[in-house]
Amino acid sequence: MVPSASSLSPLHLAAVSISEADYVALNFRLWRARPRTRLNHWILGAAVGLLALKVGLEVYQNGQFPSSSSLILLAVAVLYALLRFGLVRYQLRRGYARNTAAHQPTDFTLTDTEISGRNTLGQFSGKWGLIRRAVWVQPDWLLLYPTETACYYLNMRCLQAPATPAMVAQLLTQHHIAQHRV
Repeated sequence: MVPSASSLSPLHLAAVSISEADYVALNFRLWRARPRTRLNHWILGAAVGLLALKVGLEVYQNGQFPSSSSLILLAVAVLYALLRFGLVRYQLRRGYARNTAAHQPTDFTLTDTEISGRNTLGQFSGKWGLIRRAVWVQPDWLLLYPTETACYYLNMRCLQAPATPAMVAQLLTQHHIAQHRV
C-alpha cells in the first residue's frame, strides 16, 4: 500500500539537474515515440524498401547494377534516413545549450496545491491546474508540462525519502493530471 501523497506533503527533490546526455536521450526518446514520427519512419522505411526491391529486380533481370536513377534515389533515401537521426540529436544538443535553466541544479517542492522550484536563477511556483500533462520517461524521469513545448525535468533519483515515485504519481492523479509512460 502506498502512503497518501498528501500525508507526506510536501515532497522534495533536491538539486535536480539534467546533463546534456540525459537531455538528448530523453527528448530523442520522446521524439521517436510521437505518432507523427512513427508514421514518418514507417513511410520512409516503406519507400526505402520499395526502392530496394526495384533495384533488386533490375539487378535480377539484367544481371548487373542499374545505371538508372533508382540506385541514386535509393542511396539518397538511405543517407537521409541515417542523417535524420543525427540531425535530431544535433538539434537537441543545441536546444540544451540554449536552455540555461536546465544547467542549474533546482530544488523542487511538490505540495497539495502547487509545484515550486528554486535555483541560482530565481524561483517559481505554479498551481497544479497549470500542469497540462505528465510524462514518465523510464526509469528515472518525470516531465511536467505547463505548456505544450516546455517542461520541468524531475529526476526521481533526487526525490528525498520517505517520498517515492508512486507518491508523486498519486499526487498527479489527485490533481487529474494526465500521465503517460514512454
